[in-house]
Amino acid sequence: MSKAIFITWGDHEFNQMIASHLLTKDHRVTLQFEDQTAAEAYQQTLAPEHAERFSYIVDTEFSENSVNESLQQAKAQMDGLDVLIHGNEMINDEEFFERDPQGFGLFVEEQFRKMYLFTRFASGDMMKRKSGAIIFPVIYDALVYAGYPSSPVLTQGKISMMKSLSRELVAFKIMTNVLTLGYYDEEFDRETKKAKRSTLEIFGLKVPLYTVEQMIPAIDMFVTPVIGNISGQNFHVSAGIETQL
Repeated sequence: MSKAIFITWGDHEFNQMIASHLLTKDHRVTLQFEDQTAAEAYQQTLAPEHAERFSYIVDTEFSENSVNESLQQAKAQMDGLDVLIHGNEMINDEEFFERDPQGFGLFVEEQFRKMYLFTRFASGDMMKRKSGAIIFPVIYDALVYAGYPSSPVLTQGKISMMKSLSRELVAFKIMTNVLTLGYYDEEFDRETKKAKRSTLEIFGLKVPLYTVEQMIPAIDMFVTPVIGNISGQNFHVSAGIETQL
């Protein structure tokens, strides 16, 4: 069944990969960008049969009015809104904090303000319809100790936000979940992959390293769930990553 899906932070390749995957599944997708050039560049990469189900909006203001207008525009373009995906910001907390501690704190605060606004205006229609899904795709925060860039601050905040939203929205049959991607292959050369596997042995023996693109299809379980009561969950993709380093 085709769904109307809105994804934030389309400027980042990670979120574009999510959009591209969902388009191959015949869903209608709108990506929110901050940069018009990036939006047009991504649109040019799409096959014609996917491009006809794709749209984008550009919002740099992120006020209550602009976020509401963005979602209203997306709904008009897609003929509805079934799924909100809070795209990953793809930042490295450690590097950001060392470079600009005050700026990092302000950035985190602003990101959660934006997430709140998108959730507020998207969930309103879902509540009336008593149907919908909100998804937070994140990178496993403990991987920062294995040399992967990640954002423990944003990730833990998103998990807490997801849990709170689920308690409120499940009564309206809105499923709210986090999809946590674990260790992955960043196109490592043979020696780097061998060394990385050694570092990751805490999770399992010779853990398989998939690319992010290979792992993203796991999001389908929340977009088109086989049952309608999976909510409030942090679903991990990769073996053993519930273990803490």
